[in-house]
Amino acid sequence: MTELECSRSTLHRAICRLRDSLGAPVLNAPGRGYFYDRNAGKFELPGLWFRADELEALLVMDQLIESVQPGVLRDQVGPLRDRIKGLLDRGVRDHDSFPTHRIRILRSHARQVASAKFRPVASAVVERRRLAFAYAGRVRGKTTRRVVSPQRLVYYRDQWYLDAWDELRDGLRTFSIDRIASIEVLDRSAREIGDEELDSLLAAGYGLFAGPAEHTARLRFTAERARWVADENWHPDQVGRLLPDGRYELRVPYSDERELVGEILRQGPDVKVAGPVSLVRVVRERLERAAARYAVD
Repeated sequence: MTELECSRSTLHRAICRLRDSLGAPVLNAPGRGYFYDRNAGKFELPGLWFRADELEALLVMDQLIESVQPGVLRDQVGPLRDRIKGLLDRGVRDHDSFPTHRIRILRSHARQVASAKFRPVASAVVERRRLAFAYAGRVRGKTTRRVVSPQRLVYYRDQWYLDAWDELRDGLRTFSIDRIASIEVLDRSAREIGDEELDSLLAAGYGLFAGPAEHTARLRFTAERARWVADENWHPDQVGRLLPDGRYELRVPYSDERELVGEILRQGPDVKVAGPVSLVRVVRERLERAAARYAVD
């Protein structure tokens, strides 16, 4: 206790973990204390290792820092990367360096955001300033002028988005930062929206096109596809169950069906939308249009 500068309870917890969990040959000699049994043969503590989420976080941080171009942060992030690499290296026995080349993290459908766009947007979010910009929306294909109160930056599926209160449309909107141009940080304080309200309006439904979850999709997957989908997390509030015939039914809350439709179409013939009727119509119409492109003259 003196050497470790800890309490008696902490010392006993450490001894119990060494002996009971890790199998260390620690003996208790009544009246004398605890001893390491030198006659028990060689014993090594298991190397430091990580959970999947911990390893992913460290590797992602390492890759992100490596991608930083020369600039004001280059000198500051260098030591941080050294610390991360040190943590990884300590997870390997015999003090070898961690083989980062043997673990890959692949980004999918990433769209690059120029620093000239990202910096003022991030600055406005942090400093709580309003933003004015031109937004080229993908859905309508039109460019409109927006004045917004930034609320949160969102990194979703390898893309950067801005959740903001649209002052002209008097409502919360989500903007893809790569579609923003002619950005101006205004000398006006941003409107404050509470986290609970943001979550209720933007995080309740499915994916990026979230909102108050007004509908619940009922999706039925084939028995073969069920072996994959049953282990997937589409939404925090999803409900899934195996059907008697081996199929899998997944219920997903959503507000805007656009991203959900994309996920459904990605499953091809292995899924059928059982409801609601509005979602069935949208998916059927998309499939009919797609099939029409392959019709034989």
